[in-house]
Amino acid sequence: MKKIFKIAGSIILILIISIAAFLYFTSKPLPVGQEGTKAEALTDKIQTAINQKAWDTTTVVSFTFRGNHHYLWDKKRNLVQVKWDDKKVLYNNKTLEGVAYENDKKLNNSQKTDAIKKANDYFNNDSFWLIAPFKLRDAGTTRSIVMQDNQEALIVTYASGGSTPGDSYVWLVDENYMPKAWRMWVSIIPIGGLETSWEDWKTFPNNLKIATSHKGLLDLKLENVKTAQSIEEINNGQDPFTDL
Repeated sequence: MKKIFKIAGSIILILIISIAAFLYFTSKPLPVGQEGTKAEALTDKIQTAINQKAWDTTTVVSFTFRGNHHYLWDKKRNLVQVKWDDKKVLYNNKTLEGVAYENDKKLNNSQKTDAIKKANDYFNNDSFWLIAPFKLRDAGTTRSIVMQDNQEALIVTYASGGSTPGDSYVWLVDENYMPKAWRMWVSIIPIGGLETSWEDWKTFPNNLKIATSHKGLLDLKLENVKTAQSIEEINNGQDPFTDL
């Protein structure tokens, strides 16, 4: 028995050392960029390519993230509906006030608070994979330009906002300034510089461009993406937020 424990301990130690070595040799430091007019000019070109103005005037978005998180988002009213498993949460993503259901039964007190918090954490993460290119100039961001793979790239750092402030992303763009990938330096991933693609760009009303697929360490898909100017347009003529 002692021999078995000794072998198991050795295997665990080898795994720990291997993981530590992988992280050490794979992780890269965040490159140092230069803020100023060049960075802002590159930001302008990216925003033109994806049609930032169309996004800013879009009122409602719906989408499914990785097949099991379903969202209906009224940007104008700051209202979000999140469905997953047997849960449904409708809330204001500025005040975090709302209602929550489990198996269509209304939750109260701490259960409701916990459900709204989880829904908001899901929303902050999942929606970022949909709309990050439209958040290059959010309040609390800084932008700088850096050379990556012999071309100019844009570093965007978030000093505040979302569930994980302080994260940085290096955007790589194609010849038309459409984002094709980013490299991440984020608190929830121990490997600095991990790259994930932005692809399968779809065109929505007013020539709005949204990427619906990401490939990297994990492959992520955004399905059932719709945009509109009212909830009723993409929700069978119903407004689910009347109870709020």
